[in-house]
Amino acid sequence: MLTVAPLAVLATLYQAAELLVPIAFAILLNFLLSPVVRAFQRLHVPAAFTAATLVTGLLALVVLIFGALAEPAEQWLQEAPRSIRDLKTYSFSANQKLADIQEIAAEVTELGQSDAPAKAQSVVVRGPGMFENIVGSLPSVLTFVGIVVFLTFFLLASGDTLLRRITLCGRSWQECRRIVTIARQVRSELSRYLLTVTAINLSLGLALSGAMYLLDVPNPFLWGLMTALFNFAPYLGAVASASVLTIVGLTTFDTLAEAAMVPSALLVLTILEGQLVTPAILGRRMALSPVFIFLSVIIWGWLWGVAGALMAVPIVTIIKVICDNVPSLNPIGRFVRNEADGDRLPALR
Repeated sequence: MLTVAPLAVLATLYQAAELLVPIAFAILLNFLLSPVVRAFQRLHVPAAFTAATLVTGLLALVVLIFGALAEPAEQWLQEAPRSIRDLKTYSFSANQKLADIQEIAAEVTELGQSDAPAKAQSVVVRGPGMFENIVGSLPSVLTFVGIVVFLTFFLLASGDTLLRRITLCGRSWQECRRIVTIARQVRSELSRYLLTVTAINLSLGLALSGAMYLLDVPNPFLWGLMTALFNFAPYLGAVASASVLTIVGLTTFDTLAEAAMVPSALLVLTILEGQLVTPAILGRRMALSPVFIFLSVIIWGWLWGVAGALMAVPIVTIIKVICDNVPSLNPIGRFVRNEADGDRLPALR
């Protein structure tokens, strides 16, 4: 039974991803924006009005940003394959002799087959283009956005009402108090983490946009936004950004030295962010085990795709808070937490 239950949970999370991903995303947005709602409530501004303003403003900002960057992104996606083919043609001149030999062999083969009866021409059926794919996915995108927008609004507008109702699930005063403690710690730590990481990632994106502008890379803000978004997924996000920027450098510049400057700029900024900025701002209190974070990114990425990888660290934070407050789960909490330099860990003899 203990073995079947986790597998059943994983199967449910995987099969219900289309419904659970927007719900989880709305909950994280609620944690991100709830401090603003509480601040305005202290000024006697209704929570519903603040929630509607925040959700509407955030939605408008996302539409404006993606509307401005959609055309450059589509243009790059169309030109990238052609640029890569040109790069292969001009970069690997050392293989020219082999290519000449292959060309001669192909001509000999054609001469040998010239007397053979003509083959019937094959008909290639083209698949749907980019526009057809976008139109086909439009209903699911609108459903995702609708769930996120309306659920975020209702969560923000309800304030602490939902928390008070959750406390009624406790069977005793001690359990009710534990539920309140867990809920408040989750809200506090997630709000702090999401606000801090969002500010750090936006700063990283702006810094990378400035570096791309100085390097004369086309559409610098597109690559800055991409890096800021991918950086929410630890490890994998940096690898994905570096891979894309490597292709951007190779397809933009003629020399390998100039092309290497593009991913190198990301490497320098990522090292500064990961080794200096983030530890100094978040501190040891929010430190999580790198092993557990990596496993979480892999598992949630497998379950929910890119959205799961982006939400992996907040999910780990929630797990850590729950394990720290439930005595039977304390061993898991110690595994999730990152003990600096082996502090409070038993020595191995």
